[in-house]
Amino acid sequence: MHVLFVFLLCLRKNVNTVILETWSVSTNERKDNMLGKIRLVSSLLIALALISSSQAQGQSQIDFRPLTQEMLNDPDPEDWLMWRGGYNNWGYSPLDQINRENVDQLRLAWSWTFAPAALGSNGMQVEPTVYDGIMYIRHSDEKYSAHNAATGDLIWQYSRPLPTEIVAGDTRLSVHRGRGVFIYEDKLISHATDGTLFALNPSTGALLWESVMTDFRSGAQPSGAPVAFGGSVVVPYNCTAWTAADPCHMSAYDADNGDLLWRWYTSPTAQDPMHSTWGDEPQIYPLQRRRNMSPWMTPAVDSERGLFIFGVGSSAPQQPQLAGTNGEWPDRLYQGSTVALDHRTGALVWWAQHHSDMWNDDSVYDRILVDAKLNPSAPNSLGQNPDIDPDQTRELVIGSFSKDAIFYAYDRTDGSFLYARPTAYQNVIRSYDGATGAYTTEPDAIMTAEEGKEATICRENRQIPQGAYSPLTNAYYVPAFNGPCSVMSMRSTEPTIETGYNTTYSATVPSPAAQLGQPEAIDVTTGKTLWRLERETPLYGMLTTGGGLLFAADTNRRFHAIDQWTGETLWQTILNGASDMAPISFAVDGRQYVAVIAPSGTQAAAQHAGQLGLSSLTGLHNVGHTMFVYALH
Repeated sequence: MHVLFVFLLCLRKNVNTVILETWSVSTNERKDNMLGKIRLVSSLLIALALISSSQAQGQSQIDFRPLTQEMLNDPDPEDWLMWRGGYNNWGYSPLDQINRENVDQLRLAWSWTFAPAALGSNGMQVEPTVYDGIMYIRHSDEKYSAHNAATGDLIWQYSRPLPTEIVAGDTRLSVHRGRGVFIYEDKLISHATDGTLFALNPSTGALLWESVMTDFRSGAQPSGAPVAFGGSVVVPYNCTAWTAADPCHMSAYDADNGDLLWRWYTSPTAQDPMHSTWGDEPQIYPLQRRRNMSPWMTPAVDSERGLFIFGVGSSAPQQPQLAGTNGEWPDRLYQGSTVALDHRTGALVWWAQHHSDMWNDDSVYDRILVDAKLNPSAPNSLGQNPDIDPDQTRELVIGSFSKDAIFYAYDRTDGSFLYARPTAYQNVIRSYDGATGAYTTEPDAIMTAEEGKEATICRENRQIPQGAYSPLTNAYYVPAFNGPCSVMSMRSTEPTIETGYNTTYSATVPSPAAQLGQPEAIDVTTGKTLWRLERETPLYGMLTTGGGLLFAADTNRRFHAIDQWTGETLWQTILNGASDMAPISFAVDGRQYVAVIAPSGTQAAAQHAGQLGLSSLTGLHNVGHTMFVYALH
């Protein structure tokens, strides 16, 4: 076999950048050896990256302490170690130097402007990681950097090349979609648009190893921030119905070298008893024909039991009738569900299904792990378990899991349903059986497999921007809004890669709700509303702190500090655009900081700006993002 590699190594001033300009491969081997060739290319890229890493800007390396499993289980309050800050996904910092009494003294400490997002990207949807006074961040153009978290000064920067097909837009992938990095022991772990998992040296930015998880030509791609526990790194995947023809999965990789440890398919295999939820044999849609069901957001980790807990998105086809089922619980698992997997083996420990997803309701959002007593008396309850003991402290998984923004509480030891209640206006779920958790779908929302079938669906009430929990109030804060309702129409009775979900939106109609923005604080014990705001502009990703504050930004460039107990805005400033990803908080040498990125990185903020007639910059404008970092004056 003859292999010819032509590389251009470009060392830019003060930037650790390796650019792969061209490479070609001449071989007589069959196409199924492609991944082997990619691994060979990867080994040469590692050598190049090691050369380039010595050119990092600023100090030559960070005095890095390995981040152990014990430290990850019990984070230092001064750090922000992962997506949502910790394994429990609270989005909470215990730091209290900035509090309700002095937040009006908050001032800009430093800022950092990133290059414009590369073509094909909606912008940054990232939470930075902060450890030992160093901030590590993924950019929206396959770059990664380390900064002094007290000043923003650049320490090192690393850049990855992408294959020409991706850069040219030939793959229909969501380019540069990565929501963070993860530090495990002595490695900074992330993934690239081309399906590669890799590890950097946190001290220098040098590439340590990389491993091809999937051939990007399959149409599947890594999406959410990785998370590691017990040596297993899981990578949230997006297998969008109009790009990926193969069954989707959640997979774990060895934190030492990227080797595949296990793979769990998000649709039941023939050996799984839940295989029958896809209809009688011979099934119309056996495993190899089922599409999407993407687990595309970062799991929570039950560190006591060693469980990855996460949600699974909608399936294709969307209509139960096309698959030969009636849509009743449980239907076409594991779409519309929360699942818990053993971190060592990938074995399914429990599941709980929230709906039969006929509307791309995408049940992938906040799974927050909380211990609390329950005595539900929620307004407009959708269902309540009759056997709840109000004196028993329950181990819970809570949150608004789907776009409909319904709030749920389940027992995270076995997936038992406890209670559910609505937040913003929705018309897809009528109720839940309190004993079993079985859902009842609103009859008018059922999408049958009829040519010309239409239904008006109101469920666009939240998207990627994160909710948060505070132990000070025992409240969950949901960034809910009342988006327009969609008139959904049947597109095809035979879903294909071209037709995607086989439904389409033929029109939009206003929500019956009077206002767009409707953030809410919900008491976890009772399900009652602690407060709810009726706002013109939605609040987006949320951070709670030990100072009794809730930080969130809105569509109209305003960044707010809000009283957790009352919902009153105590401080605000103006950013350079809409901001939708959650802020973070950290401390360096005893000084607390709050960091937020603008403009926004999701489509929702851009849609809301257009709906409200606002001129706020969003990530869709392909402008450079800025990190704004605040501290007390």
